[in-house]
Amino acid sequence: MGFVAPAVSVTLSAAAVIAGVAYFFWTGPGSGPAPVETAKAATRPGGKADGKGRGAAAAPVTAATVTEADMPVILTAPGTVEPLATVAVRPRVDGQIVEVAFREGDLVTEGSVLFRLDDRMVRAQIAQAEAGIAKDEAGLRDAQATLTRRQQLIEKQVVTEAALDQARFAVEGLKASIAAGRAQLDSQRTQLDYLTIRAPITGRTGGLATKLGAQVRSQDATPMVTINQTRPILVTFSLPQRDLPAARRALAAKSPAAVVVPGAQRTTVPAIIGFVDNQVDTKTGAIALKVQAENAEEVLWPGQAVEVRLTVEVKARMLSAPATAVLPAQQGMIAWVIGPDNKVAPKVVTVERIVGQTVFLTGGVAAGDRVVTDGQIRLAPGTTVIIEEPRRQPTDAPGQDRRADGRG
Repeated sequence: MGFVAPAVSVTLSAAAVIAGVAYFFWTGPGSGPAPVETAKAATRPGGKADGKGRGAAAAPVTAATVTEADMPVILTAPGTVEPLATVAVRPRVDGQIVEVAFREGDLVTEGSVLFRLDDRMVRAQIAQAEAGIAKDEAGLRDAQATLTRRQQLIEKQVVTEAALDQARFAVEGLKASIAAGRAQLDSQRTQLDYLTIRAPITGRTGGLATKLGAQVRSQDATPMVTINQTRPILVTFSLPQRDLPAARRALAAKSPAAVVVPGAQRTTVPAIIGFVDNQVDTKTGAIALKVQAENAEEVLWPGQAVEVRLTVEVKARMLSAPATAVLPAQQGMIAWVIGPDNKVAPKVVTVERIVGQTVFLTGGVAAGDRVVTDGQIRLAPGTTVIIEEPRRQPTDAPGQDRRADGRG
């Protein structure tokens, strides 16, 4: 008998374990009654849920009111930042760099001095040309005086016609010489202007390819420096061709966009659509677009990978509620609606879109309904609730938009 009792004890223990496992699988997730079945049980006389709903203590929840709001339709795509304009600065004339008036990476304004080349030779040529013009102008005055005297003497037949023509030709020759000298002077002054290299646009300078004292030529293939215009700036991205009609409507309306910069602190820069390509890429079936951002703080940088969220449409007076008010169930998406007596009932709702932390609905609830936003796990149909202050929730990046079918 001493050996029988342990065997019975082990048998009973094993039976208890098997019963527990069987109960777990029988009552595991998905095996229990659906919310609607629970609701039916709650309305039947003598149903278990009915008894619990009346006898159990009120469940603490947070709630929000269904309101009417404008729903933005947002298309999201990865994008790449590119400068509004890029200029490779090259010299127009040959010369030696005698001054670099900026540092690499500086923000330069249009017309500001970047480089100065040695201009001593050109300045000497300008002085020589000015002196030549002054000499010709003095000679012209003398020739004009001679011509005037001979015109007066020709009437008295003191001078010959040949002498008069000679004086006239001298005047015309000096005038032509002065005109040639002035043209040469203008050319040399232009050369002098080319020796001072200025910024053609406002933007950020890149790395210096030439240093102080270097000899540069107008035929050099490598630019002295490259300037990128970053204020304003462009972001290029692509959308599937099925979104082309919406993109064209957005372009006509100059719709807003948000450019999201990834990182530890997700920064959003406002932008406006400015370009839709004139053809669809036959290889990818995508259409290229560009948005333009003022980028006053230069958050966006050329070559940066970002996310573009383009608002292509705004639907007015849609039912809206916090996204946490809607949960999946066997019947579809449901929301727990709080009645006037603070008792809850599940209602099947139709979700149009979820934008950020707001869900937009097209049916199932009405404006003014109160819906539970947190604490649904404690609820059953007919449960009495106590509404508490909502807890602070981390916010998604602004403007995030996704469809109910998950296609974005």
